[in-house]
Amino acid sequence: MGVCGKKTDIPVTGYQVMRWLVVVIIMCAVLASCGIVSNNVRFHSPKNFASKSRFPSRSVPWRPPAALPLNFRITTKLDMPEKDSIEDTWPKNKLPRVAPPVASRTVPAANAPCAVCGQPLPGFDPNNYAVGSGGIKQPKVHVWLWSTSEYSNLSLTTVEKGIEYNISYHVYYKNDDGPLSPWHDIPLFANEGNKIFNMVVEIPRWTNAKMEISTKDALNPIKQDIKKGRLRYTANVYPHHGYIWNYGALPQTWEDPNHIDEATGCKGDNDPIDVCEIGFRVAKRGEVIQVKILGVIALIDEGETDWKLIAIDVNDPMAPQLSDMSDVEKYMPGYLKATVEWFKIYKIPDGKPENQFAFNGDAKERDFAHKVIMETHEAWQNLVLGNSDAGGLNISSVVVPNAKFKISVSDAEKIVDNAPEPGPPQPIDPKVDLWHYVSLK
Repeated sequence: MGVCGKKTDIPVTGYQVMRWLVVVIIMCAVLASCGIVSNNVRFHSPKNFASKSRFPSRSVPWRPPAALPLNFRITTKLDMPEKDSIEDTWPKNKLPRVAPPVASRTVPAANAPCAVCGQPLPGFDPNNYAVGSGGIKQPKVHVWLWSTSEYSNLSLTTVEKGIEYNISYHVYYKNDDGPLSPWHDIPLFANEGNKIFNMVVEIPRWTNAKMEISTKDALNPIKQDIKKGRLRYTANVYPHHGYIWNYGALPQTWEDPNHIDEATGCKGDNDPIDVCEIGFRVAKRGEVIQVKILGVIALIDEGETDWKLIAIDVNDPMAPQLSDMSDVEKYMPGYLKATVEWFKIYKIPDGKPENQFAFNGDAKERDFAHKVIMETHEAWQNLVLGNSDAGGLNISSVVVPNAKFKISVSDAEKIVDNAPEPGPPQPIDPKVDLWHYVSLK
């Protein structure tokens, strides 16, 4: 205002305007540094201060992981394999080339068929050989097309026949085309490049009924094991109730009883390789889940090598943290110790001595386990081709093209249709719920 109340214009110089702009810029900078103003408005909280480097400028609320399709949920931390051990760059629309070498063979000529399955190998490279011990070149085990879910129809359903907890009980498998053998016709690999395997769940966690793939019956259904004319149940040995993991097997594998394992010095146990899945979810009997392998334990059962793979469902919340046995001990302390103890004592209530282990009971890591799997896969290939003595095993397949014995879809349907009709479960003997207490020396 001017003199005597008259309005007077006060000239504003460019210098004053610049001063005001500088003051405003400085104030905004101070406020932003305090977390009050920023490009993405945010107020600091204890969570933000805990580890600023772990959080973006915009706070995003946490949401639980969704049940995404398998190809989006593979959370393995496997390193990229060396080209002289596993060829993972092979195009996905061609025959996969995964598997470590297991035996020296003669190098075939270019464009030669696969030595195992007899099928032509598209783009076969005769120089694609791994270097084994002593610098000797040896070819890789080729995974058959029908051993990979990528080339298979895996829309599986189960058909329960007979009465549960009775000798008549069987679980059969079917897909859109008809019945299948869970041992021979379900692919070993769900995703070969990422080493994700299909696992057939035989025994859900916390249950006692000793269910298993029947290796001697047509279509190899799951049924309860029988010993001395009685159905088998696994005892509860305190503090363990039943099986402490989801227990099952990898299809298209076989522990050859005529082959002495060079790592253990014992023959195989004549079964598909066993798997202990350690995720949080209690699976259903007959489920086929996708797992990644973390390691393996070598149980020596009555003089036979009985490998026990340690695995986790790829959709389990813990799967991103677990890639090897060291991770199991880090994130699930005590679980591996409990697993070894369980296998050591579970037969003692039946009057048998405690089980023994190779490698002093220590678990072997993931890469060793993968080698064991591929050795048992090659043994299975030789079994279904008729190159190994089946010894009473039923090696008939519905879908494996080169299998020595085939079952037509119509005959497979007759086997399932002729099985006993389902009914209410038979009561379980109360003795199954008894607790047994064992003191190890």
